[in-house]
Amino acid sequence: MTTQLSLLIITLCAVIVISVLLSKNKKLSQTKFSTINPELTLEVQNMIKSNTSNTKIIKHVREKTGLGLVEAKEYVDNIK
Repeated sequence: MTTQLSLLIITLCAVIVISVLLSKNKKLSQTKFSTINPELTLEVQNMIKSNTSNTKIIKHVREKTGLGLVEAKEYVDNIK
């Protein structure tokens, strides 16, 4: 009985910790692009208007920000 109760308490604690971490991660992902330089946003918009390839735009964003490939692609896609 006490073993089952202990397992239940541990499981509930794990679920709570995981849900807190996931919600923090969601908040971070929502705000990570808001801290990027607005000048870069204008540069990317101009590159999009001039029909620059996505690969070059993403590479430019990565060089300017240090973002990873996936994050830079998401940033460019959000601007589009």
